[in-house]
Amino acid sequence: MCQVALDGKSASPKIPSELVGTSDYEPFTTLKNGKPFGTVHFQPGQWTVTFNQDGTWLMKAPSNVNSSGLRGTYEVHWHDLDMKLSNGKPYNLSHFKIDQDGKVLTLEDHKTSIIANRE
Repeated sequence: MCQVALDGKSASPKIPSELVGTSDYEPFTTLKNGKPFGTVHFQPGQWTVTFNQDGTWLMKAPSNVNSSGLRGTYEVHWHDLDMKLSNGKPYNLSHFKIDQDGKVLTLEDHKTSIIANRE
């Protein structure tokens, strides 16, 4: 589990350094009533998400999901990750944790559970 320190200049937590970088989605599991309902496995590089230190993100998804990719901004609130699209519309609000010395990122919300490995 990653600890997030508060920035003395603002009320929002700093972006944890372990979150910054590119991660490959591996299993993507849909949840129904909090339990696994179906899982899709991806090859390295097939579906990636990059979180930048400046609070921007870029997602490269399989072409059948979104061939042009997605991008936007994000904010970290303790262990919650609030992602918005570049037009300002909400994209995803998920709980995150970073394990195995920063090598594994888990993102969970009420519909999905995603495990991603750092490239």
